[in-house]
Amino acid sequence: MKKVLLGSTALVAAGLIAAPSAMAAERIQVGVGGYMEQWFGYSSVDQDASTRDVDGFDVKSDSEIHFKGSTTLDNGIEFGVNVQLEANSNSGDQIDESYMIIKGSFGEINIGSENSAMYKMHYAPSDFGIGINSGDQGDWAALSGSGISNSGYFRGVLGSTYIEPNRANDSEKLTYYTPRFAGFQIGASYSPDTNQDNNGPVDRNTGVSDMVAFGLNYTGDFSGVSIGASLGYGTFLESASGTNEPEAINAGLTIGFGGFGIGGSWANADDSNADGDAYNLGVSYSTGPFGVSLTYFNGDVEGGTEQNTYHLSGKYALGPGVSANATLGYAEFESNTGAEIDATYLVTGIRLSF
Repeated sequence: MKKVLLGSTALVAAGLIAAPSAMAAERIQVGVGGYMEQWFGYSSVDQDASTRDVDGFDVKSDSEIHFKGSTTLDNGIEFGVNVQLEANSNSGDQIDESYMIIKGSFGEINIGSENSAMYKMHYAPSDFGIGINSGDQGDWAALSGSGISNSGYFRGVLGSTYIEPNRANDSEKLTYYTPRFAGFQIGASYSPDTNQDNNGPVDRNTGVSDMVAFGLNYTGDFSGVSIGASLGYGTFLESASGTNEPEAINAGLTIGFGGFGIGGSWANADDSNADGDAYNLGVSYSTGPFGVSLTYFNGDVEGGTEQNTYHLSGKYALGPGVSANATLGYAEFESNTGAEIDATYLVTGIRLSF
């Protein structure tokens, strides 16, 4: 299967290279964009068997600077670049994502450090405050440093339904997206291993290698009712240890009508460091600049930690690219050892997009 996949990819690449020579009207001009989020809030955290005092006010940030640019050749093929710089200190991964984009009537190709089709085509309920389906509640519930295992939290089933097998996340990938037809679109990704920002060789006698991930989604509008549905699957083709290759699956459904939105998403991972399930449910209402959402998230790692989180959130658009947001939340993390966190928090913030 692996040889067939790689051979097909080589044929696609060869077809692009062999396309008639075409000169761009001008060089790629890179522009600056991104977002900044600054949050201020109060948390009350009750943790069994802990001497920590993490109650009180706190300030938290999340920001990125995006460098984007593209050019379209005379033959209609568009080439683009996307580099995302973490604006907050991150010693582990200062460049979040960095990839090339190739677009045309054939669809879209992404090459570089980026999430897979399984992740990017996933749908989940709207949440107008801090990210319940991206793990932000762990910051306000003081999960880090609690002694409760957070294995499988980031991009895993303990913290999200936006997952990939073995939490490959931004590993080096080749992804293809078909054009959307009758509301449907398909995506397929290949990654040699789970490493990102790394040009080292792939040692297939160590760890897992050769990930494939697929996404399918649908968007449609029927008499004012909008529907979004998604299904994703990913696995690794090789495992040096002889154990089962990691697998992951996720699905989502959203429905919108008259300003109201309802939705749900689910994920399952069969992974040595994060076996388990996650699901997210939510309802929302938006009118003009206002929006309110009520969401729930459950993540459960077998033999590890389970979380249950509830968020009541609101937003108000102050102007183009500027919004005020707030979340009243309750999160509970419980370890299989019996250790538990119960946290209640009220968070307000400003989001800027540029």
